[in-house]
Amino acid sequence: MPIELTAKKAAQLEKVGQLASSLGVEVLAHFYQRAEVKAAAHFVGGSSEVAERAAQSRARAVMVCGACFMAEEILNRNIGRPLLQPREDLSCPLAEAVSLEEVLAIKKLNPEAVVVADMKARPEILALAEVKISPATAAEILDGLGSREVIALPGPQLVEWAGFGHLISARWPKAVCQVHELALKDDLAKAREEHPEAKVAVNLLCRPEVRAGADFVGDSAAIRNYCREANARECIVVSEAGLAEYLPDTLPDKLFHAHEQE
Repeated sequence: MPIELTAKKAAQLEKVGQLASSLGVEVLAHFYQRAEVKAAAHFVGGSSEVAERAAQSRARAVMVCGACFMAEEILNRNIGRPLLQPREDLSCPLAEAVSLEEVLAIKKLNPEAVVVADMKARPEILALAEVKISPATAAEILDGLGSREVIALPGPQLVEWAGFGHLISARWPKAVCQVHELALKDDLAKAREEHPEAKVAVNLLCRPEVRAGADFVGDSAAIRNYCREANARECIVVSEAGLAEYLPDTLPDKLFHAHEQE
């Protein structure tokens, strides 16, 4: 169903849009933000997409509505314009799961291993990383490492998704996404039974056994692209609730059966 807003909320959002336009501010939001935030944004996308949009923006300033690591990535790109954040305390539980001290201790035990991190990692850990990856670059970069083991941060999910789980030298039991961990194998089996014609798209941060039962696995932006291009009218989406509400609104010709995580 399309995002539904009350008349009062719609009027507030219209004022937000007018104010942003008058000030020359482009509002960028992650899929996972609240419906009203996405409705007020000029652009909605995944973490890497939002960072890239900020770098390409011609606005006087950009406002990023998302986790703090997204703003840090944008600042690292030296976009040459003010960056505004409605909230500066929106951390990612996965990023907070492993401390710098733990990484240094594991590196000491595995001195030949390469420290590999994606943008979700905390700034002090990103500074330590020898290699930085994203869903778009992980396969190529990891392939270039040959048989060298890696210390994957903030967790192993991206490296495993790219097909290089055999390279991981250190696994962090607590380095999981607390939201996507809620989806279970039995949940997916039930959804498939109820909607046998649907294609299944699963977030790469989900449990391995859930990913194994999917037709497609990727980050939030890749899931959006898959659902848009899939030769199927119905899709089962196993991801955070924000993406699940966004897809029906932007792809009205598709029927979505979402396993939503609050």
